[in-house]
Amino acid sequence: MIKNSAKEFNPYICKPDKSRLIVIHRYTRWKLVMSKILIVIICLSNVSYAEAAWTVGSPNGRLSVTVVQKQLGTPYSDQKNLYYRVNLDGKEVLPYAPLGVVMDGTAGDFVSGLTFVGLSDNKIDETYHMPVGKKSKRTNFANEKTLVFRNTHGKTMEIILRAYDDAIAWRYRFGGKGNATILSEATAFRFSPDTMGWLQPYNKNYEEFFCQAGKGKAQQYCFPALFKTSSGIWLLITEAAVYGDYAGARLHGTIDGTGIFKVKLPGTVSGKGPWTMPWRVAIIGDKIGTIVESVVVDNLNPPCEVVDLSWIKPGRVTFPWWSDLNVNGKYERLKEYVDFASQMGWEWIEFDTALMEGDLGGTDTWMTTPWVPELIKYAASRNVNVYGWDHWRNLDTAEKRDKIFSLFNKFGIKGIKIDFLDSDLQERFQFRDDAIKDCLKHKLMLSFHGATVPRGQQRRWPHIATWEAVKGAEFYMEWSKKPNTPSHNCMLPFTRNVVGSMDYTPVTFSTKRRKTTDAHELALSVIFESGWMCLADSPESYNANPAKQFLKDVHAAWDDIHFIDGYPGRFVCLARRKGNDWFVAGINTGKARTLLIDLDFIKPGTYPVRLYKDAKTSSEIAVEQLNVKTSDGLKITMRQNGGFAVMFTSALP
Repeated sequence: MIKNSAKEFNPYICKPDKSRLIVIHRYTRWKLVMSKILIVIICLSNVSYAEAAWTVGSPNGRLSVTVVQKQLGTPYSDQKNLYYRVNLDGKEVLPYAPLGVVMDGTAGDFVSGLTFVGLSDNKIDETYHMPVGKKSKRTNFANEKTLVFRNTHGKTMEIILRAYDDAIAWRYRFGGKGNATILSEATAFRFSPDTMGWLQPYNKNYEEFFCQAGKGKAQQYCFPALFKTSSGIWLLITEAAVYGDYAGARLHGTIDGTGIFKVKLPGTVSGKGPWTMPWRVAIIGDKIGTIVESVVVDNLNPPCEVVDLSWIKPGRVTFPWWSDLNVNGKYERLKEYVDFASQMGWEWIEFDTALMEGDLGGTDTWMTTPWVPELIKYAASRNVNVYGWDHWRNLDTAEKRDKIFSLFNKFGIKGIKIDFLDSDLQERFQFRDDAIKDCLKHKLMLSFHGATVPRGQQRRWPHIATWEAVKGAEFYMEWSKKPNTPSHNCMLPFTRNVVGSMDYTPVTFSTKRRKTTDAHELALSVIFESGWMCLADSPESYNANPAKQFLKDVHAAWDDIHFIDGYPGRFVCLARRKGNDWFVAGINTGKARTLLIDLDFIKPGTYPVRLYKDAKTSSEIAVEQLNVKTSDGLKITMRQNGGFAVMFTSALP
């Protein structure tokens, strides 16, 4: 309908003369043409908007990540930049957050002023096996989309997006040749203000408690970080495939206000084209078990580069240093630990070679001590492998590593723990790469202590047995002002241990500084995963405990994992499988808790089992013989700060 107005020119009510009629017809024709042009403009505008939004969905269709190029304004820039958001079942779980990097020199800005160039699609579908970790058989299945943008300097940046059924991930890739330096990343994660967060304040050795935090003043936090949205969706934020061509990042932000957590680098990062960045990862599920069971961090790493895996032998370790700091200079006492490991069927002893005189590796005493070769030969005769220890500064050149590693080979030492790296700088990642490759050349397994968290490097180099990067059992020692808590133990399966093997050195019955029960301590041998499962207490402590048989049976590398129940910092119950055997364990903090465990993951039947559970006092374990019918489940009550453990033999589903 056209509104009549005396002030408006309306050709339908005027009675013009003939000459004016021509003008009216021309005006009408012009108006129709302009209307058509306007419609075309609107259509083109819609097409342009559609072209500026790109989505990749997971194989099961539930999870998706969308990248847009648009102006979002506050709290972001008014410029037309790149942002991403993540949906689960069509509902937003990660609001729009920025993408891009800033480079030095002529490479310039890869945040603003980008022009879309093209895209390609790909499908990731592979199966591989690992001798270490939470699962032996891995499936790497995802949809992938690569977006190409050009900046104002004519340089191109690719954004590679992947959508798994349990995660989304993205990384940047730069083509061309020549050197380049990244000054900072625009990359960030954003959460709604009502999101809960469990984060670890940043520490260079990653030895801090996780806190239910993220509010108040913005600060730096470690990867990984766990979140739960108000709608009950769980997210674990981390990174994968970090090597010496980059640096380890951290988070900086707060839930309050904008809810933005920026990816912060420890300094500038230098590389040479073509150059591919690490993956930024969000593991996502409507159940917390999705987080615990995920192996996506390993999946995002390059394939295995080790051709011969026969010498890679994860296993249980006796760890003399924990109960006696001066034990590494005591030949006869070390032989007792070897005898005990042999009796238990454990595969390894950690003999801290460079700590023989307690000076953090500043001496070559062990190289000339006559009984050192004798100890190693004695261990070999008892089917116990030996790995040593050294400070990274004694291994910081190729010449130093060749000297030490060659002596290890000569003496028969099969692995090494490298300690006190204490940095996320690029140069320290370069050292790790070099040390890993040199260990491979000498066929030495290894672990990193005083270290950053793993980023899935075990897939590429499975002779990495484990990493520390955890506030472990050494914090029960007298020098620690804040001993570990049951709540800390109940947090780690949902955070740190999700992203890779974790050398906590658990099952410390004899310490007087713990608040856990003995059954809680025993359960940690299953709850925690580590390719070298260092069981820290003394032979006397284990020999006196009724759970000794369980410690003979437990494993260090697993075929499968099944999450049963739990909540971060409160309790956890999970199962791990090795061959035909399922090991089920739980730990608790706070008040007593009763669990009714559904055993549908075990082959149906009735099983005679030995249940290790809380006794009347926290320093005792009760052992109960039961016949458990899988259809009935298993009812367990854990005491305050308690736990339990049980093994089902020949129970392959």
